[in-house]
Amino acid sequence: MRTSRLVATLGPAFLLACATTRPQATDVSLAARVQGPGLLFEVLYSKADERELARIESGLLAVGPRLSRWGSFREGVWIRVFPDHESLERAVDRRGYPWLRAWAYGDQVLLQSPRSWNASEPIEEELNELLTHELTHVLMYQLLQPEDEPVLDAVIEEPPLWFREGMASVTAGQGHRRLSSEDLSHWLAAHPGADLLHPKAELYRTEKEAVYGAAHRAFDLLVRICGDQGVRDVLRGVRTGARFADAFKAATGRSLSDFEQQTIRTGFAALPISASGAGGP
Repeated sequence: MRTSRLVATLGPAFLLACATTRPQATDVSLAARVQGPGLLFEVLYSKADERELARIESGLLAVGPRLSRWGSFREGVWIRVFPDHESLERAVDRRGYPWLRAWAYGDQVLLQSPRSWNASEPIEEELNELLTHELTHVLMYQLLQPEDEPVLDAVIEEPPLWFREGMASVTAGQGHRRLSSEDLSHWLAAHPGADLLHPKAELYRTEKEAVYGAAHRAFDLLVRICGDQGVRDVLRGVRTGARFADAFKAATGRSLSDFEQQTIRTGFAALPISASGAGGP
């Protein structure tokens, strides 16, 4: 990361400019800067969440090694802590998503306060996974931006949901939370016609386990086929102006549609190299 540039650009004026482009938390009175090697975060929170700050800071500093496999942040990131689930849904304009605990943009993460979670396990473990997941989204969006345009200004083609969510889930090591390939095959057999890799909004809202499970298994399969470098090459291709499908084909030697169809058809099993009918450049 160009750390000197990051610190220099994240002065008060820059942070204020970012704040005007995304939803803002209510009842925010406190702020804390969290900084580590190649990482710079500004945490905004209320007095009620003061006790949560230490574990949020710890989780933020722990993401570095996992995220470094894909690249470095180009800009610092806001972390906005919302007091409860209702306020988070209101901020992201989503209703009826009881499982939602955070939302990410290219410059910030909106986080439901861990104190309001109904956690069935130690919060630290789940929080660290969630922060890694959401910050993978942020990093991906930043890595897709053209080098010569500010992160907030460029308009880019968004990758398919399975790529976005799968990249975040795999990076965060959330496979233990996802449906297995066998479970997904059973689900697909029971829901003919459902498109888990390109789900409609209602399917995404009501069948989160299947959607996220499919995304995780598909992205894990992609990494097994082309490695981390292949994923980085896809992101670089989009950053330099290619359509996502074209960048995917150039980086992996497979057309995007063929990969998706074969992934479903083979039950998220390894795909033979010859199946795609392409060798790649």
